[in-house]
Amino acid sequence: MEKPPSNKKESGVSRVVGFEPEQESELLDYFRNELKSDFPDLSMEKEKTSEEEVMIGRINDAMQKFLMHYGVEAIEIPAKNIHVLDKTKITPEELQDIQKRFGTENGFYSARKQAVALLKEYEDGKKLSFLQTLAHEMLHLEGFYSYQRSSREAADFSLKRGSVNMNIRRSGFSIGTRDGERLLFDKLNEAVITELAKRFERAYFGQWPELEAELQTRDAYVRRAAERDHIPVEKMREMVAHIEGDASSGYRGVTYAYFEARAKFNDLIDKLYEKNKSDFESREQVFDLFAKATLTGRLLPVARLIEKTFGKGSFREIGERSADKPSQDVPV
Repeated sequence: MEKPPSNKKESGVSRVVGFEPEQESELLDYFRNELKSDFPDLSMEKEKTSEEEVMIGRINDAMQKFLMHYGVEAIEIPAKNIHVLDKTKITPEELQDIQKRFGTENGFYSARKQAVALLKEYEDGKKLSFLQTLAHEMLHLEGFYSYQRSSREAADFSLKRGSVNMNIRRSGFSIGTRDGERLLFDKLNEAVITELAKRFERAYFGQWPELEAELQTRDAYVRRAAERDHIPVEKMREMVAHIEGDASSGYRGVTYAYFEARAKFNDLIDKLYEKNKSDFESREQVFDLFAKATLTGRLLPVARLIEKTFGKGSFREIGERSADKPSQDVPV
């Protein structure tokens, strides 16, 4: 039987650092209220269908079970906090700004608004891709997140006592620098979230009849592609997220996100496991350390393992190599 979760949050933001206790409490109340309060409809937002509402509820229910394995009690993310945006109502400049700020045009998570936004269609042939992106972004919200006081205008919150400027301190596995300019481990963090989303998908998506046809089409494509490219079926299945196209125009396999970052992350997991087999019963236990650090904020066990395996300073070096803006002082 699973142990009861040891980490209970009331919003997607776990901590704010650098403030007096009273102000810290006020800030955490702000995020808690953002999660619970009604969010005004966006001019570019689509109205959700009844099926979309059902699927959001299913993912929330499944997250409770899934995250328990990692010692975390999942937050119930209201459907109103999940915004499906209409790309036809978004200008090219706005899309470019989304890509610049969030690194993607598929979906993103706003810590400030405690909300998830998707720029994908939920329709026949695209439901799998939609739900894969939704699960990914919801896992970001479920992960550890904290802010730190900043002298720069990074995030401006209007409180009773005036404006407060804060930068990201922690976002999952990633670590924000004090100046707010960089996120160390940013690419590694995305790799962990994507690998968690894949595990979530394998555990639950096959149980939902709305996805049956797409999953069957993907499986058939995977088998053909594996035979064509002389690759083991299991390896091909690990790569192909969903299928685009149709029977008349031809199908195309789309890989899971952050392919390069995940390749480096999985190589790191392999090396850590091979060099520390006496400490772990399986490779998955090494992954679990990274997953728990991402979800709970406890980085120390991972840092100790990396430094023990690769030497002093190696944890920081990996953080620099996988930063959103790698330092010029570290070879990449």
